[in-house]
Amino acid sequence: MTLNPATQYADDCNLRARQRLWLHQDPPFDLVGWVLDLAGLSPGLQVLDVGCGNGAYLRAMRDRHIRAVGCDLSIGMLRAASHPALLNGDVAALPVRDASFGVVLAPHMLYHVPDRESAARELHRALIPGGVCIAVTNGSQHLRSLRDLVEQAARTSTPGWEMRGPSTQAFSLENGAAQLGVSFEHVTCTRPGGGPVVIRDAAVAADYVASMASHYQDEVACPWRDVVQDVRFSVQQVIDEKGAFITAGDTGAFVCR
Repeated sequence: MTLNPATQYADDCNLRARQRLWLHQDPPFDLVGWVLDLAGLSPGLQVLDVGCGNGAYLRAMRDRHIRAVGCDLSIGMLRAASHPALLNGDVAALPVRDASFGVVLAPHMLYHVPDRESAARELHRALIPGGVCIAVTNGSQHLRSLRDLVEQAARTSTPGWEMRGPSTQAFSLENGAAQLGVSFEHVTCTRPGGGPVVIRDAAVAADYVASMASHYQDEVACPWRDVVQDVRFSVQQVIDEKGAFITAGDTGAFVCR
């Protein structure tokens, strides 16, 4: 797959389509709150949110009265974040001083980075002694039932194709600890659990799959919109038969010191 296509994060439209899927988790699960609790935030700590995207973590920290700086490679994402302290920069060469932050967050972003060894060094460099970095990613079973439908649709034109996402391959819960361990002495993986995603509107799943077009179009012979339509049809069939299409996340975090 194309690791980080230029059009994927030119703005936050694709990210918002994926964020909407998680609004259907039942019971609802506040992943952002879970990550912030894991970080042990307290007033007075300075936090760096690397790969801040459209600002979900920044808004949650503002509500907790935590001082935070957001950093992202995408200018479009920074515009969407709407936060007073933002930096445009690459995690492999962070535009911050050594030992500047008590907490560094890297939520769902390291799998987009080609040079993760340099990124891990930079995340460590930004921390004060005794600080903590929280890196969030997914495991191999993430949205497995939805990915099965995508693969089924794509294989009509591209036999044997697999949806090898970066968050389940490049930097995942299965292989991320070793990658972070080049810079951090202690790396612990923790999973929050959380309920399944219960989809009663096929458009929610279809929009999620459509948001991945620039990642996967080059790998399949048919137009990606055809894959999206096939997935929409398959999800609707399940909804018609069972009342809902069920999928589940496989998300967790590495606590790094």
